[in-house]
Amino acid sequence: MRILRLLGFVALCAMPLLGQAEWPRPKWEKVHLLECRASGTAVTSTVGNFEVRLIPSNNAESDPACQAYLVDKAGHQTSLLADRDVSVYEGTGEDIFGKGNLALILEGFSGGAHCCYTYQLVDLAEKPVILSPIENASPFFFFKDPASKQFRIMASDGAFDYFDGMCHACGPFPRIILRADDAGLHNVSADFVEQYDSEIALARARIGNGKIGKFEIADFNDVKGMVLEIVFSYLYSRREQQAWQSLDEMWPPKDRERIKNLIVKTRAKGLLSELSKVRAQTISAASVR
Repeated sequence: MRILRLLGFVALCAMPLLGQAEWPRPKWEKVHLLECRASGTAVTSTVGNFEVRLIPSNNAESDPACQAYLVDKAGHQTSLLADRDVSVYEGTGEDIFGKGNLALILEGFSGGAHCCYTYQLVDLAEKPVILSPIENASPFFFFKDPASKQFRIMASDGAFDYFDGMCHACGPFPRIILRADDAGLHNVSADFVEQYDSEIALARARIGNGKIGKFEIADFNDVKGMVLEIVFSYLYSRREQQAWQSLDEMWPPKDRERIKNLIVKTRAKGLLSELSKVRAQTISAASVR
């Protein structure tokens, strides 16, 4: 299992949440169903009426080094995701799109110090619908929502990696919950307010009554991260007024305007901004290679 996956999503498993509304917990050792580079040779997997082929390059210096293809019953081949490494990912074989069809989930990994993951989702209908790839600095996790009985995607907004001088492991990674359909990916984080509130309660308990006063005098990184956890939990669950109110109550007065502007600027370049770029394409004869 890639160590970056643990660091990039450490908030998911750090400790039990206060209250009853807990987030589902990923089992990272099970997310890769089939890997390109690990095999060293072309590998295939059958998903419903389709075959997925992962083909590594013969050139060790090739970029991208792995290419994924979707092959139908007639042998028609469609080019999908290409990256340094490509895996058939968890969620494959499930009804991720909620239309009664199996789905194919591909994960690309670019390598490097802390970047980057790319995901491509395909609705394997009679005429498959391919969503264009979406990139993030931390991994996706697919889970079934007990309330809606539909699959959802949990992600962390990778734009906040190293936010405001914080280290990679201790920096904030705000959660985002997505829903996939044949039109793209949609932010449904507001449906999970109870889970965000559990995170807020945990962060407040860890801060305690006496630490905020000290934080306003000196910059303690541990308290800084917890305050941001509270602010981001409100902000990403679409409760902006409460987010900024919490920032005003807990952040040093002289630095509030700067940090608020930095949050807004960083969020505008983050994962949510990528959702509008995701396009859907139905496989046709023109797209088959």
